[in-house]
Amino acid sequence: MLEKFKLTEVWLKIALLFVFSAFYVAALSFPEQARQFPQLLAVASLAMTAIALAMDFTRKRAVSAEFSGVDDTELKIIDADARRARRKRYYQAWAIILFSTIVGFLGGFLFSALCLFVGFALYFGSRAKLPRNLVAGAAMTVVVYLVFGVMMGVPLLNGVLR
Repeated sequence: MLEKFKLTEVWLKIALLFVFSAFYVAALSFPEQARQFPQLLAVASLAMTAIALAMDFTRKRAVSAEFSGVDDTELKIIDADARRARRKRYYQAWAIILFSTIVGFLGGFLFSALCLFVGFALYFGSRAKLPRNLVAGAAMTVVVYLVFGVMMGVPLLNGVLR
């Protein structure tokens, strides 16, 4: 069991427990309505981190050592076409993020979320499943609005034009 404390990920999870606990305690000074959401996030994060830490300690297999400085990409030879495709996807993802940020600045959070979800569905989803991905993007935007805007009463950011 003591060998588990040699793992970096175990120490990271222990540190996260302290960080999320501090977030929970810091939210106590907020007004009652304003503290509910940060405390909900802190409790959920504490629970997930505690479960992950418990799973680390209940694993049956022994931990021999950590590998450092090893990446699976070192084992693969990537040709020029694959590098170009990766670079193109990288720039497309950033273009979607920047565009949705600008739309969010102008039209508000919901328009930004819609552009983000739909943009990723268009560029990174398969063409055969495009209608399904577009509907999923719109549905996720509606879910975000219902959960945060309606149920939790979190004010969603309005844009400059709204």
